Amino acid sequence: MTSQLKIHVFRKDDQWETLDTYWSSPLSFWSQKSLRIEPPVPLRVTVLGAVITESEQGWINYGGVSAMFVQVVQARGIAGQRVRAEIHDEAVSEEDLG
Repeated sequence: MTSQLKIHVFRKDDQWETLDTYWSSPLSFWSQKSLRIEPPVPLRVTVLGAVITESEQGWINYGGVSAMFVQVVQARGIAGQRVRAEIHDEAVSEEDLG
């Protein structure tokens, strides 16, 4: 179930740009989210400046224990490229996307 839709236009070529930030209470460390982007572009999640996961598939899960710190979901594209991001309040798997 989609909880939020965002349209993003990249400002610079081949630069990581923030699509979403997420913080979760230590009491809800099991909570996960996912982001799906069309057309697919490289995605990554960073915590305290360190990359914790990356995806080239057009979707990425985030949240969990490391969300006790602020997680930043970033995408990389071409200047002027417009993408549509769907943010879901649950993690997705490859079977969910089929």
